[in-house]
Amino acid sequence: MMRRRRTARAARFRWAFGPTRPLARAVASAAAQALFTPRADRIIDLIGLEPGKRYLDLGCGTGAYARLLAGRAGLDEPPVLADIVPGPGAVDVVVWPEQLPFADASFDCITCLYFIRRFDDDVVRGLALELSRVLAPGGAALVLEIAPVRNPALDRFHRWLTGAGCAEVDLRGWGRLAALFTGCGFGAIDLVNVGPFLVPPIPRVGVLLRHFPAAAPSERAHHRLDDAGAVGDAGNAGLQAGEDIPGDSAG
Repeated sequence: MMRRRRTARAARFRWAFGPTRPLARAVASAAAQALFTPRADRIIDLIGLEPGKRYLDLGCGTGAYARLLAGRAGLDEPPVLADIVPGPGAVDVVVWPEQLPFADASFDCITCLYFIRRFDDDVVRGLALELSRVLAPGGAALVLEIAPVRNPALDRFHRWLTGAGCAEVDLRGWGRLAALFTGCGFGAIDLVNVGPFLVPPIPRVGVLLRHFPAAAPSERAHHRLDDAGAVGDAGNAGLQAGEDIPGDSAG
């Protein structure tokens, strides 16, 4: 475990501070992130980002996209920016995913964008438990990642293309993501479709993790695609057993 941590951090550090530093900064700029990650308003709606909310971005890079979201949402306070290395931009807190240094129920809104593909399943599971712990009642956390497709050669190309700053790349579909986040204390786990990247058009996969408001009646956790999709509930999609489903551009 410790070796994997060092390897993951070292790869991220080389990307942020090595010869690729100018490219890392360019890719993580607000303009590039707006191009690579369209539908900012959709993300704001999904997590309920609005004035008065406490917002954490995990895996922030330069923090440019988190600040873009916070600015569009009119937040009173800047987002808290956390990553596994202190850069290439202004990182508030250096963290490891399984050990977030925040009190219980610290945040109303959390984004974790294109971060978990560098980690093994056990690390992602630990992150899921930590997200559940630091997410406040009524809060929402959005996890987005690069999605697999039904073409092994294309998956290999996508892993290579998105592997900068990663020691290894694991592309997970909706089924594996749902299985990793199930049983971690969330009130609901919604499978969301926010479309592919614009440049390059690589498919994305996402899960929206929610806690019910403290005063609301308890509800049974469920899994579903949002209204942009049509797979249906977990039983129909075969997600209970962790069966994988490719990303939104798969046939």
